[in-house]
Amino acid sequence: MSADEPSGDNAEIADGIIWRDGNVPYSPQFGDIYYNPKNGLAETQYVFVAGNNLPAAWQNRENFTIGETGFGTGLNFLAAWDCWQKDPARSRRLHFVSVEKFPLTRDAMARAHQNWPELADISRQLVAQWPTGTMLPGVHRLGSDDGSVTLTLLIGDAIDCYRDYHGTIDCWFLDGFAPSRNPDMWRPELFNALVAASSHDGATLATFSAARIVRDGLEQAGFEISKRKGYAYKRDMITARLAPKDAPDQDTSGKGIDESPWFVLPKTTGKKHIAVIGGGMAGAACAHALHNRGCAVTLFEKSDHLADAASGNPIGMLEPYLTVDDAITGRFYEAGFRYSQRLVRTLAESGHIEAGFCGVLDLISGPRDEERQAGLINRLGQSPDLVRLLDREAASAIFGLPLPHGGLFYPDAGWVNPPSLVSYLAHGIECHTGANIVGIFDDGDGKVVKSADDREFGTFDAIIIAGATETGAFDQTGWLADYLRPVRGQISYFDEGVLRDCYGDHPIRCVLSHKGYLTPARNGTHVFGATFGRDDSQTDLREDDHAFNVGQLGKVLPKLADVLDPAALSGRAALRTTTPDHLPVVGPAPDYGAYLLAYADIDKGKKAARYVDATYHKDVYICTGFGARGLIAAPLAAEIIASEICNMPLPLEKSLMDAIHPARFIVRGLKRRQITA
Repeated sequence: MSADEPSGDNAEIADGIIWRDGNVPYSPQFGDIYYNPKNGLAETQYVFVAGNNLPAAWQNRENFTIGETGFGTGLNFLAAWDCWQKDPARSRRLHFVSVEKFPLTRDAMARAHQNWPELADISRQLVAQWPTGTMLPGVHRLGSDDGSVTLTLLIGDAIDCYRDYHGTIDCWFLDGFAPSRNPDMWRPELFNALVAASSHDGATLATFSAARIVRDGLEQAGFEISKRKGYAYKRDMITARLAPKDAPDQDTSGKGIDESPWFVLPKTTGKKHIAVIGGGMAGAACAHALHNRGCAVTLFEKSDHLADAASGNPIGMLEPYLTVDDAITGRFYEAGFRYSQRLVRTLAESGHIEAGFCGVLDLISGPRDEERQAGLINRLGQSPDLVRLLDREAASAIFGLPLPHGGLFYPDAGWVNPPSLVSYLAHGIECHTGANIVGIFDDGDGKVVKSADDREFGTFDAIIIAGATETGAFDQTGWLADYLRPVRGQISYFDEGVLRDCYGDHPIRCVLSHKGYLTPARNGTHVFGATFGRDDSQTDLREDDHAFNVGQLGKVLPKLADVLDPAALSGRAALRTTTPDHLPVVGPAPDYGAYLLAYADIDKGKKAARYVDATYHKDVYICTGFGARGLIAAPLAAEIIASEICNMPLPLEKSLMDAIHPARFIVRGLKRRQITA
């Protein structure tokens, strides 16, 4: 125990935190308290809020972004939020980006907040969205009830997180445990990362510390340092200013070796009227995300109603996609599941959509599954709130019927009725159904879209193409047709009475995922499937596909499969759109010809600094290619697109943004010499 560590009757250990004198949290990792136990809120207001000239700095702005280096209990976030909402001249939106290596549990967060009853309302909003269980590394996007305040939480090491995040930060709360307690954070690499993540218009910074290592590190990174009287008994604290990046005395001509100019996002000035092409999950989610940001949105759907394709299935699995290693694909879908799970749970609990968080049981189907599941448990450690490894008996008990194998159980997963989610997301949006949009044009004032029956709509400030394989039919995105592949999927239905006849009064308690899937009853009907017919674009119901689904089901529930007649089953067939790397296509539409001219020789290994930034079709964006994972990817993708269009902090690390960027196929093809100019 450190000399300062609390002991005796006034201390207790709960939720991984040592609590002393009631509700004062003490970190066992760093041997220090999280905040001043007597007047922590007043100190935060003095050091970080006033130290960054708030509220004056955010007044009369559209967006304002605060960055922080130690989220801790969230006190700084709550103090900034409280100050912001009390300011009548505040910015239209407030963004708070913070990093935390050891996030508190929800219960610990709520307990710490009891010290500030004046912040109870906004504390409730934060705690309600805080995950109930393990917070995996990566980016977590939370927000206020009305969407005016967003919190982007980076879980991991501060240096690593900010190195891989482009946040356009306007001011910094340089917090965290003191340099003497946490020397690994207060390093030159951190200060350089803060500069890289700062706004091009410059940034301010405030910190409680006046240590030499902090002052020197900030100066060497490019900050202009000032001293200010410290709070209460502290003699000094540091404030700092970073000049605009286009200032005459600042060199901006070079790029770092690891930068990728072909993925640099276009600068935007805020769009007011957006057209979204596609009325499925992706399109509705984009419309909703933009509508929440105050944009006028018009949604176009070629069918007579929304959610006509794969988004029209009666039940979809809301299941995490986790990988054994730290692969890009797994990291993206982990982030997508976190975002969707939080959104769906909130909407389901408020009665807006149909969903059930009964859990998903991922059954072992062979030796490879067993090896993969063991690897996941080894990677995630003891996280029973996130995933549990069950033997056959335990799996059967949770599912409700006898199973041949054990598997992984995800207790915080479940199912969603996609049409109800699409309907909610599109609520309040101007929708044109039966409008098959086939062209996008400029008319001098903005964008105009044209339908197959020669109707024109517009003008718009930006266009999002959120359809399926037809995305490749537009002039701006024709090159993408080679990378979007249709996959036919047919699901099958049976009445819950069939299950009762087979097993008696033993209902299915959770979603079963194996080589196919089986859901609990919804409105008296179970759904199972599904087929994967690659390069098949037909949606007719087929007895052979029902037979395939029955065959897959028979491997885990043979008694049930034996009584299902494929010729008598009903179901639904729809198309999914996949990509070669199994990641969606999300971001601005590249100008294919310009890319070939600008980056024709990138296979030569020359430094990125030699190349110009990417060229795009102005104000055209793409959001497609989700395959069978639209439920856990499309809502996050929509948040990304809306953040790009509205010039707001992004909800993903740069490495993941690059991985889903539409131009990745062009860059990959040029580097491999599969594409030539």
